[in-house]
Amino acid sequence: MISEDELIKRCKKNDQLAQKELFDKYAGRMMAICLRYCKNQEDAKDLLQEGFFKVLTKIKTFRGQSRLDTWMTRIFINLALNSFRQARKKYHHSELDENLVDIKEEEIEERDPKKVLAAVQELPEIYRVVINMYAIDGLSHREISKMLGISEGSSKSRLSRARKLLNEKLK
Repeated sequence: MISEDELIKRCKKNDQLAQKELFDKYAGRMMAICLRYCKNQEDAKDLLQEGFFKVLTKIKTFRGQSRLDTWMTRIFINLALNSFRQARKKYHHSELDENLVDIKEEEIEERDPKKVLAAVQELPEIYRVVINMYAIDGLSHREISKMLGISEGSSKSRLSRARKLLNEKLK
């Protein structure tokens, strides 16, 4: 196995063996991200393929200011969000009251991870995206609101509703 720096350098030169090694090394980690943002495994596989295509076509712009897997994660999340934005334009939805009862994260974290992932995948997309961005990716409501083009209050409301729905699904 070659070093990460060498792997990046070779990928920048379109070395197909290095590209395959990059995929083999990071596919599992990126698939986990895809599964969190997608409703089902087929959509997650599509996002994985699209994400690696983007990574390999944009790797020449990678300057090493962050870790490679961090840079790749950003690409995958942004692709998922772009997909979400496009779908959102097609459908009307209403925001919920910000004062919904908030379910504690500890109640969710005590559950079987596979059951939680399955329940998250069943959430409506507007809630699934926010709970992933906040609880898993560690983004603030301010960051989420900017990325999704919604108010901070809407981000908080969606998170609250997502937690409530998730808790109901896990009971």
